[in-house]
Amino acid sequence: MASAPSMLRIERLNYILGGILIVAATLIYRTEQIALGVAVGVVLTCANFFVLRRLVTRWTHDAAHGKPSNASLLMLPKMVGLMVSVVLALMFLPIDPIAFTVGYSTFIVSIILDTSFSALRPPPNETNENGETHG
Repeated sequence: MASAPSMLRIERLNYILGGILIVAATLIYRTEQIALGVAVGVVLTCANFFVLRRLVTRWTHDAAHGKPSNASLLMLPKMVGLMVSVVLALMFLPIDPIAFTVGYSTFIVSIILDTSFSALRPPPNETNENGETHG
């Protein structure tokens, strides 16, 4: 079961941007609440996107092979778990809520970057039956 290339790129961008953001917050802001808030937000968004990618991959794989799948039903527990995690983190961890939101928002930046790169990337060369390339 292979994941869509764009989902993998977005997930990897999440990891890269999240790591950069955590290091930057730790170096720039001297308060633990901000650095920890960013880190917790990044970890939750990366974990969420990892699980989402796995569910979507299984769901589309099963649909492509005509098999019934319960992957779509697993989306609800995933979302409930995410919401509970966010509430618990904000209630019990000594984190800044704005820093948490900034850390959690890295997936939006990852999606925008991947979409922009995909739009700017030249289309792949197409080969016709005579072996000539077009594009």
